[in-house]
Amino acid sequence: MATFMAILWGCVVSIAALIAVIFPLFSIYLTYLHWKYCHLPGPKRDSFFSGNLPYILSERAKGLTIYEISGKLHEIYGPVVLLFAYHKPFTFVSDPELVRKCIITLNLPKNPVVYGHLGYPFGQRLAGRGVLNEVDHGVWQKRRALLNPAFHRRYLMNLMSSFNDSCNLFLEKLDEMADGKTVVNMADEFARVTLDVIGKVAFNVDVNTIQDADSPFPSSIYKCLKGVLESLRTPFWRISLSTYAYQRSVIEAAKFIRNFGKKVILDRQGAVLQGEDTPLDILAHILSVKEKQSSITNEDLVDDFVTFFVAGQETTSNQLSFTLYEILRHPEVENRIVKEIEAVLGSHQFLEYKDLGNLQFLGQTLKEGLRLHPPIGGITRITTRDENIGGYIFPAGTSVNISQFLMHRHLDSWKDPLQFDPDRFSPEVKGEIPHSVYFPFSLGPRTCIGQTFAQIEARVFMARLLQQFELTLCPGQDDMKHEEALTLRPKGGVLCTLKRRHEN
Repeated sequence: MATFMAILWGCVVSIAALIAVIFPLFSIYLTYLHWKYCHLPGPKRDSFFSGNLPYILSERAKGLTIYEISGKLHEIYGPVVLLFAYHKPFTFVSDPELVRKCIITLNLPKNPVVYGHLGYPFGQRLAGRGVLNEVDHGVWQKRRALLNPAFHRRYLMNLMSSFNDSCNLFLEKLDEMADGKTVVNMADEFARVTLDVIGKVAFNVDVNTIQDADSPFPSSIYKCLKGVLESLRTPFWRISLSTYAYQRSVIEAAKFIRNFGKKVILDRQGAVLQGEDTPLDILAHILSVKEKQSSITNEDLVDDFVTFFVAGQETTSNQLSFTLYEILRHPEVENRIVKEIEAVLGSHQFLEYKDLGNLQFLGQTLKEGLRLHPPIGGITRITTRDENIGGYIFPAGTSVNISQFLMHRHLDSWKDPLQFDPDRFSPEVKGEIPHSVYFPFSLGPRTCIGQTFAQIEARVFMARLLQQFELTLCPGQDDMKHEEALTLRPKGGVLCTLKRRHEN
């Protein structure tokens, strides 16, 4: 017993001595960082150690996203704002010229710390080093070039039957609830059907999310995305006992998605080896990367599978949800869309590729939905050397955050920016919109590879939904809030009742 107590006491003394050394060193380092960034504008730190974190947390408690918080600060401090979270300084930039400089002129690389959490939330591999979060530009460029053909318009033109087939299942399910009384969360329904589409069209697998109310895929994806955000916001997660159970739930969700991806890939590789006919889909192009780059492993292929499976579902689902919400709040917009659909489609329900271009006002409306409610609220870059941005020197290694959410509502760039107005994107004026104030799919060389896929899918589903159903928002949804789950989702969903549009 005496020996045990002596060992225990020795451990306590050693830990105390270690803390006595580390604490002053950390304090000196933090003092240096505060001095290094003191020339950048921003609010006064609430605490020497936690920085601006108390303020950020208090604003989040009011239901504000980090983009809305930074927007408030830009009104006070101008287009460049500095915040500290513990020992991590990060900046927000909100000026069209500065956005263009950071993303296009300087072509600042992605921040490896931020995208590392996307690849490995709480240390568990999720998207790994997939094409979305590969920070090495040279590696990314080669991978992107091999995957580009899968998203070329000529290939996507041949997918209209698949889009329509999934839409048929979607509309059949809604028809069962179209009594004008049953409350339907359209955000959930969009999440399920877009998963069905990405499974069938991209990977030739049926995840059966439309009909299966107990499907684990929607909740697993949500948990993974939320987990990425919480992993990023919890710098000391490795020693946090209070979040251990939550971390394990995120890890299990990530394993579920990756194991599904591994099975899909192994099944396709086996079919190819057996000489079976396999579709030239997105999965085929993912597998071709390994054929052309011998260093690529199956785990790397799973990274790209997860990237397309999750991102391909999440962004379109959120776009449809927010845009439907805005359409239903603006009856004049809905009436114009319905008339356009009737003129283009008549009694036909199958949408052909040539119909998409004729649905001009619907396309404008979807773009305006992306403007007010971009599925991705912001992107993060990092300086590799000292850079002059907006008259301030950003030291090498500075995190630079650029928000689509803020730029899409930029007071000096948009007339009545909070007003939902699809005519902003009419053919007569859309050419006047600078790229640096409207970039829902990012900007510069690393724009989203799947944006054309997403926009075709969105037009098909919105057109056919409004062709067949009259939807009414349930009361109490006058002020839609945004929920951060890495992406921006409609908080609480979009609750509606439905009835057939042409009931007798």
